[in-house]
Amino acid sequence: MRINNAKRWAVTSVVFIIIGIALIIAGIILNDFDHYWMIYVGIILTVTFIICLIMFLGMAKRLDSLFNNKQLLAHWIFESAEQVKKAEAEYKERKSLHKYLLIVVTFFFVVIGGLFLLFMFDDYDEAWVFAGIMLSILALIYIVALATPRIAYNRMKKSPAEVYVGFHGAWVMGAYTQWNAPMSKMTRVGLIRSEGSVFITVYFTIIQRFGPQMQVCRIPVPEGKEKEGEEIASRLASINGVEYKSYNE
Repeated sequence: MRINNAKRWAVTSVVFIIIGIALIIAGIILNDFDHYWMIYVGIILTVTFIICLIMFLGMAKRLDSLFNNKQLLAHWIFESAEQVKKAEAEYKERKSLHKYLLIVVTFFFVVIGGLFLLFMFDDYDEAWVFAGIMLSILALIYIVALATPRIAYNRMKKSPAEVYVGFHGAWVMGAYTQWNAPMSKMTRVGLIRSEGSVFITVYFTIIQRFGPQMQVCRIPVPEGKEKEGEEIASRLASINGVEYKSYNE
């Protein structure tokens, strides 16, 4: 069964908006200085998830358009064995990428944390607390980075063996990625041939709290559809005015 992931997140946003409004009302009714935090937290929740709701409703509309063959560039159905093969290739790629990112993150944590410990603390107890917090955050990052590829792998195996590619995004075996959205911009498109598998790779940046972050959407191409995949990748690049490159790994 195809699932419109964005609709789920839209419903979740509505739930948090209701919680935020409830906190605002509770803070006003209690009318006590000790409970003013409810109003502040409620305002933050309400505003944040109203923005999220608007974004997810837009994503849900575009995903429905894909499922209804509007703004659709390609719809591919995979055989069960091929689905597992593509899921394994994606898992291997994600695992390799996350290991590289963990090396970079660990380096910065060690350097920045070490500098703080050397020059910012006179009290050893405070230094140990800071070190404990930094190590806890790093451990959490490791858990997420190592678990995410496996979660994505299991989702791809259990989801319908289908891929929808549109102008604005792609639904790949249960996961929807949108590259043309507010605060995002496509940078390049590639076609990768790796160990018998072919992927369209769409690179795009998205503005987050710490500035522009590079993202990539890997779209598997079925066996026998390599020529069509190349045409779709080239067309995506042409539509968005970005570089297109085909290469082997």
